[in-house]
Amino acid sequence: MEYIKEEMIKPILIGGVIGGVLSSIPIISCLNCCCLLYVLSGAITAHLITKEYIPSDRDYMISGALSGGVAGLVSWLLGTLFGVIIYGAMIPFMGDYYPNDLYMEMMGSSMIVNILYIPLYVLIGAVFGSIGGILYEKLKNK
Repeated sequence: MEYIKEEMIKPILIGGVIGGVLSSIPIISCLNCCCLLYVLSGAITAHLITKEYIPSDRDYMISGALSGGVAGLVSWLLGTLFGVIIYGAMIPFMGDYYPNDLYMEMMGSSMIVNILYIPLYVLIGAVFGSIGGILYEKLKNK
């Protein structure tokens, strides 16, 4: 925790939540823009930490990675919630096609598999978020 400064926490959370919410919107996630939005979350965080203090090169990378990780977690959480809502809305229309027990079993197993994706979302978010932080720092100092 010695690498994370007190001034970095709020920008990390703000950038991560913004990137995560945007990347979990179904239309945007269908276009596979989530990785670009993880980069954006790192850039937003880098911009916000420059308002708090003068960061080092390492601060841009660390804050971007943490922001991207938060964005990945938020994206996974909201994407799962949207999936449950969409599946739940489809149940009345699928009565003729799927027996309810089979449908509920399929939905339950897909939720278990979805839980296994959490580290993947966080890792991808952290990688692309750190890229966003580094890109912001390079473009700012150019």
